[in-house]
Amino acid sequence: MNRPQRTLARETVFEGVGLHTGQHCRLVLTPLPAGSGLKFFRTDLSAEIPVDPFRVTGTARGTTLTGEKGAQIHTVEHLLAALSGLGIDNLRIGLDGAEMPILDGSSRAFVDGLKAVGIVGQSTPVDPLVVTEAFEISESGTQMRVEPAEGLILDVMIDFPYPGLEKQRARYEWAEGSFERDLAGARTFCFEHEIEALRSQGLIKGGSLDNALVVGSKGLLNGPLRFENEFARHKTLDLLGDLMLLNRPLKAKVTVVKGGHKYHVRLAQAIQERANHSKGKNGMMLDIEEIQKILPHRFPFLFVDRIVEMEPNKRAVGLKNVTMNEPYFQGHFPGHPIMPGVIILEAMAQVGGIALLKGRTDGLNIMYFAAADNVRWRRPVKPGDQLRLEVDIVMSRGKLVKAAGKAFVDGQVAAEADITCVLVDPNAEEKGGH
Repeated sequence: MNRPQRTLARETVFEGVGLHTGQHCRLVLTPLPAGSGLKFFRTDLSAEIPVDPFRVTGTARGTTLTGEKGAQIHTVEHLLAALSGLGIDNLRIGLDGAEMPILDGSSRAFVDGLKAVGIVGQSTPVDPLVVTEAFEISESGTQMRVEPAEGLILDVMIDFPYPGLEKQRARYEWAEGSFERDLAGARTFCFEHEIEALRSQGLIKGGSLDNALVVGSKGLLNGPLRFENEFARHKTLDLLGDLMLLNRPLKAKVTVVKGGHKYHVRLAQAIQERANHSKGKNGMMLDIEEIQKILPHRFPFLFVDRIVEMEPNKRAVGLKNVTMNEPYFQGHFPGHPIMPGVIILEAMAQVGGIALLKGRTDGLNIMYFAAADNVRWRRPVKPGDQLRLEVDIVMSRGKLVKAAGKAFVDGQVAAEADITCVLVDPNAEEKGGH
């Protein structure tokens, strides 16, 4: 039987500087009811930032999430690793700045603070994401393999051209107390020859020998090590934090050779997509052939390639792959192709239409636009982009429907709108019906 969901016994606060921004920030962690999940908030911007691998917009020396109003939070992985390791499922994570505090460069202070206020069980059991089929991803010398397991097992190898760091390995298996014992204290690290270049990129403004291990040509500049293989253990901690972007416990064995945040996030996205596909066998995911059985639209006016999540009559998430072959790029604009904003709006409506029309038997199978409110286009969409279209049905009363939609590219909001539509029976119209 799965363990019960958990949250904190009471609110707690952490303060410190961000590793890359160097700015002081205040982090407030507040308990949430069972089923809430983890939720980031930029309190200074009144913006929610979902914990979702598809909301990652940066992986340069840390993982960055982007949410409402373009709000970002950098370096989320160390806290997420602590929450995963301690089995904390429901929490409001409020931050008054752009980056999480780095503290000592590990997750140890987070673990100590979380345990100090108490972790409490809730009445609802966790619903883990269970990997049922093995798969592999290889790219640029990085190899990753995911396979079924009874719990969470991470096997990580790093390989750097420094004495002691060639093919250093760490293995982690989730159990009560294992994170605190095996991973929490492992600190982030960098190499002395990188420091000038990183600072020229606007990074590590808050970095110091107090919050990162630094390796020079003659060895470690600041010691001693907390573990013989502390570098590999920290990479394992990073992997655990990045996998917590799935926002639920994972049951799988994950092996990573020469990884990093960029690859960890791609792995989390692949795990999520495969989980969605598994749901699709029960009608939760639709390919283009199934979409065409629901929507009346056809080329050149069908703007949904796949549905990856759906709750009929409630919400749907669809994908649109934008290619240079789209006919509207011939004139919008020659030499500077940009997807028309009204087409993005139409794509949102089509995704909402799928949620509304699937399984409908009353003949109301065409949607007419009635209104579009609070429309915002926030960034251009170009050939090669993939639109992730998230649409929630806000109201459905008779033939009148209201929906709220957002379109994302690489985790950033490209467009958003509140859409009102009217459902129509085309056959009744032909007969003079209303």
